[in-house]
Amino acid sequence: MQLRSRSLGRRTVGALLLAFVVITLALLALNYWSVKHSLAQQSQAHQLGRLLARSIESLEQEDSARAVLQGFVAEYNQLRQEMAWENGAMSVELRTAEGRLVYRSGPPLDAWLQAEAWPSGPALRPWNGRMQSTFGAQDARWQLRIADPLPGDRILLGWLLGELGPSLALALPVLLLTLWLAVRTGLRPLREFTARIAGLDLRQDLAPLQLDLRYAELQPLAQAFDRLLSQLSAQRAQERAFVHDAAHELRTPLAALGAQTHVLLHSLDEAGRQRAAQALQQGVERTAHLSQQLLDLARLDPAASAAAHERFDLVELCAWVLQQAHPAARQRAVSLALEAPEHWPWQGSRHALQSLLQNLVDNGLRYGARELRLELQARAAGRLLLAVRDDGPGIAPEAQARMFERFWRGDQAQEHMQEPGSGLGLSIAAQAAFQLEAELRVGPGLHGRGIGFELVLPDAPASSAAQAPAESA
Repeated sequence: MQLRSRSLGRRTVGALLLAFVVITLALLALNYWSVKHSLAQQSQAHQLGRLLARSIESLEQEDSARAVLQGFVAEYNQLRQEMAWENGAMSVELRTAEGRLVYRSGPPLDAWLQAEAWPSGPALRPWNGRMQSTFGAQDARWQLRIADPLPGDRILLGWLLGELGPSLALALPVLLLTLWLAVRTGLRPLREFTARIAGLDLRQDLAPLQLDLRYAELQPLAQAFDRLLSQLSAQRAQERAFVHDAAHELRTPLAALGAQTHVLLHSLDEAGRQRAAQALQQGVERTAHLSQQLLDLARLDPAASAAAHERFDLVELCAWVLQQAHPAARQRAVSLALEAPEHWPWQGSRHALQSLLQNLVDNGLRYGARELRLELQARAAGRLLLAVRDDGPGIAPEAQARMFERFWRGDQAQEHMQEPGSGLGLSIAAQAAFQLEAELRVGPGLHGRGIGFELVLPDAPASSAAQAPAESA
């Protein structure tokens, strides 16, 4: 089952909506605290107590004062019931100046506080599990006491929702519509950029888009895509050049093969046929060598699958490479030598390192060397040095910048070549070094002549074998 793709627009709207909800809840909490604090500071008992005190201060008859208070308390408590206030009824108590009870609307307030402790003016005190707003006043005729329960949390929240609910209900759809339009408009440049990319035909055009994007968030994306197109364009140009050069390099030996085959078939004398057969064999060997190098180069391409790492003995591999090169070295009278410990365990791509060593050794044999030495030694900081040095003509310093290019042949080296090369050996070595994550650099040759190629590799734990160098000739 295919999962539904996530929407950046929905995620943005959801995040903004969540922020709106959090802010709304924070405002509700702030308003709740503000209302509760205001009720505590400016209570109904304070306001009503002052009003009732002024209403009865001029009355002399107890019945008149009782009637005023009784009517007011009945009306007030009835109003609270109609408004569904569940915080209890207001308690009013009136006494004469001598302390004789005239009127009481609820439980005796003396059970809560004694008369001498009753506060004068407004105050807040807990009673019956609720916070009570109290008021006390006394003149020459009357003692008035009032206790009014403050509204509970549910009542306060009901007030807040009643006040803010309609506004929130109206603001929410407007906010959602505004957010959706803002996000959709904000993502329009990204949709246009996507459409521009979707319309590209990479088979025909790899030129950078060079879009004039006004938004800072999209500029890095466009620049990264332009860099990718530039890299693809450069790689395609390199591949085309490689195919062209490879076809050109193969055409020469194939043409020579055709010519020698014609001579072999039509030559009348035995000596001519022998020369043609020998030239034909050399042409086949050269073509096979070129084909093998092209195959090695393809295997070492960075786009190919990653090389398998294995643990093997570097000294054994170096000895094997020199052994394979021994027939060609003996034919050219080249002395081969190996300076290395008896064993050196290492982990990496054996194929890449073998290809690198074979091409460096073959390069030395082909370009006029009389002595070639392969060295393996440790270096500081957990690195090791693997070098191939010869005493041939070397490569001029001004030409060394191009020596790792494909199909490049130096003019100085061409004069000393035992046989024509393909110009791929050093390029293969450089590609193998890249795959090995190693550094391939130019170093000194032998006896003040020639050239050396030094490969700096990350080391692996070496054995405790003797470090005496082994030589072969």
